[in-house]
Amino acid sequence: MQKRNSLSYETVKHLFDLGPDNRSDGSFFRVMGGDQPETILVPISVMYRLYRIGQAYGIRQLRYLEPSTRVIVGKAEIPSFSQDLKKVSELVNDEVLRHYVSELLAAIESAPGPTAKHVAIETPDYHRALTSKG
Repeated sequence: MQKRNSLSYETVKHLFDLGPDNRSDGSFFRVMGGDQPETILVPISVMYRLYRIGQAYGIRQLRYLEPSTRVIVGKAEIPSFSQDLKKVSELVNDEVLRHYVSELLAAIESAPGPTAKHVAIETPDYHRALTSKG
């Protein structure tokens, strides 16, 4: 991380509020900086796989996906975050994972471009969420 700013929860709370139209099981990416925020809801099992693949291959930017997290990937970190997502798509033969990574990359790279974007990420407690479904 290049710089860590201390922000109050009230300042960023709206970034994580999906509203009544979007239901999430606690796992999503929300890309902001374009005309409208774009929310990509990701199944918990897919988000967990993405996190674990990042750990296994030492992909630095995927550390944001650790359990029970609300974090914002800022404009300065978006280029390396995008590169790491592309690296995952190349390394893994998982069509479901590639689908969500492609959707996220398309949102990041859409107009006005990645340098004007930031991404809010929310992840659940993977272990609790996955064991309660089984």
